[in-house]
Amino acid sequence: MSALSRQLRDTVHFTRSFNADTSTFAQWQSTNRAFVAEALGAGNAQAAQSRTLDQRDHKSHQTRLLELTFSSGEKTEAFLLLPSVRKKSPAVLLLHDHGSRFDIGKEKLIQTSNPDKARSAREWIKRCYGNRYLGDVLVKRGYVVLCADALGWSSRQGNGYDTQQALAANLMQFGTSLAAVVASEDVQAALFLSALPQVDERFVASMGFSFGGFRAWQVAALTSTIRASVAINWMGQLAGLMQPGANLLRGQSAYYMLHPPLAGKLDYPDIAALVAPRPALFFAGDRDPHFPRETVEAAFAALASRWSDAGAATHLETRIWPAGHAFGPAQQDAAIQWMGSALGQ
Repeated sequence: MSALSRQLRDTVHFTRSFNADTSTFAQWQSTNRAFVAEALGAGNAQAAQSRTLDQRDHKSHQTRLLELTFSSGEKTEAFLLLPSVRKKSPAVLLLHDHGSRFDIGKEKLIQTSNPDKARSAREWIKRCYGNRYLGDVLVKRGYVVLCADALGWSSRQGNGYDTQQALAANLMQFGTSLAAVVASEDVQAALFLSALPQVDERFVASMGFSFGGFRAWQVAALTSTIRASVAINWMGQLAGLMQPGANLLRGQSAYYMLHPPLAGKLDYPDIAALVAPRPALFFAGDRDPHFPRETVEAAFAALASRWSDAGAATHLETRIWPAGHAFGPAQQDAAIQWMGSALGQ
C-alpha cells in the first residue's frame, strides 16, 4: 500500500454521509437514493427481456435456462427455478460470488446438467456452501429463484483478471464502470423477477455471499422492488477494508466494487443504509481474512444507527459467526428462516 493511499484512507471524509444536525434521515435517504441511482445509471431501469433456451421438469420444481437481454443490449444466461405449485410464490434474486472462478457463475448456486460446469460447481459448493446448491434449497422451500451470470462469468466468461481490468479501464473512458454495469443489470434482473406471473411481487428478496452479498444489499439500495435483503460476508467500512493485502487494493476483483462517482462521498454502510427501513440481514465470519472483525463491527454499528434513525431497528439483523469466508448450511438455514419471517411467509 503506497504512502499516498494510506494518507487518503486516513483522511477521507465522506461528504454525503448522514448528519443528524443538518437533515432528517428521511430527507438524507431520499436525496442520496436518487444521487446513487443516477450515478450508477440505474435511475430509470426497466425489466430485462427474456427468452427460454431450455426447460427441465423435476419432481419438486422446474428449471428454465433463460437468455436475459438488458437495456444496453448485453445478454446473459440465467437459471429460473419455479416451484411445482399453482399459486404466486415469494421469490429470491440469488447473486453469485466472485471467487476468482470465472468458468461458473449461476452454476455456483444452482445445479447444472452441463458436465464440465457441474464438475467445477461441485468443487465450489464443497468449498464455500457446505456442499449445497443454495438455489435448489430455496426452490424446495417454495421460492421462485432467479440467478444470472454477471459480466465476466460462465456464459459471459472472459479471460480472467487481465480481461476484467482492461474492460474496467475501457468503461471508465465512457463515463461508467464495471461495478455500475453489474449494479444496473442486477436492478433489471430484479424488476424482471418481480414481474413474473408466478411471483408475488410483495415478497421479493435478494440474497448473496461474498461479492454476491455486496450485490444483494446494493440492489436493495437501488430498487424498492427488493423487499428484504440477505448479505453474507461483505460489509465493512472503507478505511478498515483498505489494509495491506486486502482485495480492495489489488485491482482485479476490486473493479467490480468501485464506483468512482461515489468515491469520497458515501462509505459502504452509507449506501447500504438506503435499504432502511426495509428488512436486511448481514452475516460475517470472525475468521474471514477479507473482512477484519474490527471494521465489520464498526460497519454493523453504523447500520444499526441508520435503521434506528429510520424507526426500524428491529428490521435489521447482524451477526458475526464463528466461521471464515464461507456460507455453510447452518448460516443458510438461519438466513432463510429470517428471510421467511421478514417477508411474512
